[in-house]
Amino acid sequence: MGNLDGKVALVTGAGGMRGVGRATALKLAAQGADLAITDVRRDASDLPPAEVRQEWHSIDSVSDEVEALGRRCLPRYADLGISDEIQTLVRQVMEHYGRIDILINNARAVIGRDKVPVTDLEEEVWHHFLDINTTAVFLCTKFVGQEMVRQGSGGRIINIASNASKQASAMGAAYSASKFAVLGLTQASALDLAPHGITVNAVCPGPINTDRMSYWERSQADAAGVSLEEFRAQIVEQAGRATPLGRIAEAEDVANMVGFLVSDEANFITGQAYNVNGGLLFH
Repeated sequence: MGNLDGKVALVTGAGGMRGVGRATALKLAAQGADLAITDVRRDASDLPPAEVRQEWHSIDSVSDEVEALGRRCLPRYADLGISDEIQTLVRQVMEHYGRIDILINNARAVIGRDKVPVTDLEEEVWHHFLDINTTAVFLCTKFVGQEMVRQGSGGRIINIASNASKQASAMGAAYSASKFAVLGLTQASALDLAPHGITVNAVCPGPINTDRMSYWERSQADAAGVSLEEFRAQIVEQAGRATPLGRIAEAEDVANMVGFLVSDEANFITGQAYNVNGGLLFH
């Protein structure tokens, strides 16, 4: 079916209807991989309106799509802010499939409450962003990496970072700090795991046209008296005009880079951080 036949991929943060996790899971399935996917359970108030309207069921809906492509899929809900839940997740995947060949660290904290000057940033919010965007990536890499080393057949780890991993912006201290750290973790992990044939790389998207939840966008939409979807459409249009290629990324643009980095064609690439931003940032 594809160059990932016989491989098992674990994708975190995979439940969004228009998210990078879902697009990546479908991309890897199309390349022949079987999937394990995870996300945190969210209240309806923390879901994009379109998901509520269309009765989208997070990773359960994505699992159905993967299986429709003829691949196996194991959906498991987990809070990646809790170390024990990460260990349980990895154990469940190993019990189900007997191996993990690919790890995609895609989950991230819901943005918005961090969008304040650093002098106003709540310590609780700071810790939440580090827990989900950085520590969870470390723990997933640690526990899955241990299994890959034991398997002795190499592996691929891809961390979804951000333009904010390379260039910070005002009112982005927590997000940028957490994502800058991901690049350091990517490089160090690449060196540690290279003797085992495991490559570790990062993908750094700019703005992406997803329906991801943003508390900041919701509050701005309320203040402007428009729906969240209308406000989001304005943001997408403005960001597209500011991008050299004339649009912001779609989730599939990011998934395509991931698909390359997990393929045999990328077996001599490790410790790198690839921009997918339409020319917004060269670094």
